[in-house]
Amino acid sequence: MNIQINSETSSLKEVLIGNSYNFKSPLNFRDLYDPTSLINYLKGRYPIKFRLQNQLSKLKKTLIKNGVIVHELDIVNTNQIFSRDLGFVIDDKFFLSSIIPDREHELKGLKSILKNINNIVRLPKSAHIEGGDVVVDKNHVFIGYYGKNDYKNQITARTNKKAIRIIRDKLKNKEIFPIELIKSSTKPTINALHLDCCFQPVSKNKAVICKEAFANKIELNFLISYFGEQNIFEVTLKEMSRLYCNFFSINENTVITDKRFTRLIRWFDEIGMKVEKIDFSEISKLGGLFRCCTLPLKREKNKK
Repeated sequence: MNIQINSETSSLKEVLIGNSYNFKSPLNFRDLYDPTSLINYLKGRYPIKFRLQNQLSKLKKTLIKNGVIVHELDIVNTNQIFSRDLGFVIDDKFFLSSIIPDREHELKGLKSILKNINNIVRLPKSAHIEGGDVVVDKNHVFIGYYGKNDYKNQITARTNKKAIRIIRDKLKNKEIFPIELIKSSTKPTINALHLDCCFQPVSKNKAVICKEAFANKIELNFLISYFGEQNIFEVTLKEMSRLYCNFFSINENTVITDKRFTRLIRWFDEIGMKVEKIDFSEISKLGGLFRCCTLPLKREKNKK
């Protein structure tokens, strides 16, 4: 299999998606590791399996309708909704994520796809990273991380500085930009679980950003200058917690988002985007949306 990713928005050719075949509710709230899932569990709103299946099926049909080859994770005995965090492709390299111990068994779902990929980079267990923290834009790679002293005790801290150093060494042709995120184990409105929960490029030169989710103002200001203030759609912390930023681009002109996000959809319309609107309200209860459920394997190479 030929893999190639150097953009979040160029034409998508092949993608790996998750499934909900073995989805189960946790036996105890202590088995949850993000604040959105925790709150929905405690309030009796934890997702129902058949609704998850229906929403993932709509995503798959939408991708196929738009000419995308869709692969699915191998079915293993665990929750497998969010394929994005298991790995990520940069150029022709597949980086196998070093994810939190609670999710390590999810990596078994990659077995079949990895057999067909030659260039695999495996990070040591001490170099933590999940695919949701990695955003690629041509020769630039933005990586969300958490660098505070309480890293080991912060369950929503998924990427550390060691992983960034290793990726920088593996991608000497890229400019790597670390971006520190705010974190909370209990409050979704002050927790950016991954970088793609508070920032994502869209179209040719635009981005959706929650400025309040960045812990370092210098890093935020660089990101703003990179895209240009006039090209940024800003979302609030509340909108971030609802996952406004976690849409998914099929190409520079087509995007998938939740049908509930009317303010974002209006902006997409204004900039000339075709918007595929899907109800992902059940999946959102787990703290992720469209980008979380998709792991792009091949896009048309962006040479601009």
